[in-house]
Amino acid sequence: QLRQRFVLDLVLQVHKPLLQAQLVELGQELNADASNYKEGTWESLSDFMTRVQEDRMLGIYSMYSQLELELPQQLLGLYRFLALAKDWRQFQRNACYARTHFNAVLFVNALQLALEQRQDTQDLQLPGMHELLPQLYFDRNVILAAHQVNWQQLAPVPLVTKHNLKAKLYALLHPSFRLALELDLMPATPVVVAAAAPRPELSLDVQLNGHWSRLISRLMIYADYRPAIIDGDRLMAFGSERAALAYRQTLERGSHAEAAQVLLHNVQQFVALLAMEEQLTGVPTMQSLQLELLTTFGVPYQQTQVNFQAVQQLIRAAVQQLDEQLKAHAAVNWLTVAQILGRHYFQLCRRISLAINGQQVSPNLLGMATANLRDPIYRELLKQLAQLSATYATPTKAKQQQQQQLLLIKQINVDTLHTFEQPLDSDLINLVDQQLLQTQRNNLQYIRRRLVARQTRLNHKAFNISYHLHAQTPMILLARSYFLLPGHKHIRLLLDSFVLELTAGEHVLQRHFPSAGFESTLSELYEAREAQDLAATNIGSCLFPPHLLLPRGTVAGRKLQLSVEFIRWNNTDAMANCQSLGSVLDWNAPVLASSLADVTIQHEEF
Repeated sequence: QLRQRFVLDLVLQVHKPLLQAQLVELGQELNADASNYKEGTWESLSDFMTRVQEDRMLGIYSMYSQLELELPQQLLGLYRFLALAKDWRQFQRNACYARTHFNAVLFVNALQLALEQRQDTQDLQLPGMHELLPQLYFDRNVILAAHQVNWQQLAPVPLVTKHNLKAKLYALLHPSFRLALELDLMPATPVVVAAAAPRPELSLDVQLNGHWSRLISRLMIYADYRPAIIDGDRLMAFGSERAALAYRQTLERGSHAEAAQVLLHNVQQFVALLAMEEQLTGVPTMQSLQLELLTTFGVPYQQTQVNFQAVQQLIRAAVQQLDEQLKAHAAVNWLTVAQILGRHYFQLCRRISLAINGQQVSPNLLGMATANLRDPIYRELLKQLAQLSATYATPTKAKQQQQQQLLLIKQINVDTLHTFEQPLDSDLINLVDQQLLQTQRNNLQYIRRRLVARQTRLNHKAFNISYHLHAQTPMILLARSYFLLPGHKHIRLLLDSFVLELTAGEHVLQRHFPSAGFESTLSELYEAREAQDLAATNIGSCLFPPHLLLPRGTVAGRKLQLSVEFIRWNNTDAMANCQSLGSVLDWNAPVLASSLADVTIQHEEF
């Protein structure tokens, strides 16, 4: 647990100066010795080292915006600086240097990606991004209320307790018992700052916003040296040995699915879930959420007040340019769409922001990967990107006779589906006065009560789906299931995607979907003595947050349709590492068998 504690010490109060003398000393000097990095990787660090020496990295008090032209290179360089350190000791040096010299958001994003990549850190956990940098995720009223909580409300406070004469006499003979009487403490119930909306809103989900921040960060580090695509095939043209090395490193860390493919899948999921939320609430996508957010140094965000129709036309024109590039290819498949989107994503956002906000220095939601799902303009952009990608997703049906010969869906059984709301407590310990937390000793252990922001989130009860199939011949299939809105079949929310191998004959398969649990908070990570004491984490996953698996139901029962498709699996490597990519893989593959069933989602109110 010493390695876990080291990482937590770095991210505790990450937006404020590091006060632990040992860590400050460890990160005083830039680690510029090539022998301290993995063999053959020093050349890929040259750009980062040059930027540091020329003071061209984002400083501690600089503004973080994903629209900055230099940001992808800075994040990529810092990621390599952490990920390519040859051993744990060198990683510690580099992490401490980055913590004390660079912007907090830049550091946390690079650290999150590096921990996933390094072999000696993959067992470590980071708390949610909304706990590390709560200023970027919660309304300013929550932040200000948290700042007003003083130390006395969190520290152990002896209670005046009346003891009978027998207990007092026993205490005179047994000093340890007398100490227990004197240290009778107040209950360890948390100090709660209410952050609740009337009902959970998708765009305000802090876990989803943290997940989205990671998606954008991964896209940034993959944006450089992206291979060209012609008719879906890769055309590699390295201009230098350095470019070739960078591509080899991309392959080495490529056990994860391509960042652009993962982003496309998540765009489709978000837009589908948002459409189902809108259909239930009647609130359109472009209605602005009236939020007051703070940056880490108190500069308020600028909300865009423009004509939404003009914004829609602007976004439509920008997306149309992407469509023209796609049409230039002879054959468009999922790889083409994902790569074109990934290659032009930041350019697209910059163009829209420039047209709407001009050259304003003040931060706006469109430029913040940590909070931009709250921005109605950004949501409209995602909506139009999803519509564009859907025009190229036209799976073909196999001939009916062949379909019956190869695979038959005899029956599909779906358990009763239930959604409910539950409280979610987010640790706000990073907002407590740092003098009480970060000294040469760790004062966090002396805090008995926790400071939390409490809001509600949507969740679902556990359920099963069983499939009764008959295969005529042995085959390997990709199974996909979607929720559809009746009358809106273009809105497809992926529920499940998995690969199965069948022999000839009858098969009964069952898929289990548990209720989503809670990830460990920052305080729980500090208090955990062993790794098994920690809750499972979704960090590093390409999946949507698991509590958003089902759209919200209604008390009377919400009627949806479940579409199930079986296609031949083409042994795609990306699918092996991210099964949710079944929503974007094999778009044009023939569907061997499909079924459509009516389902009802009930919502329980407590």
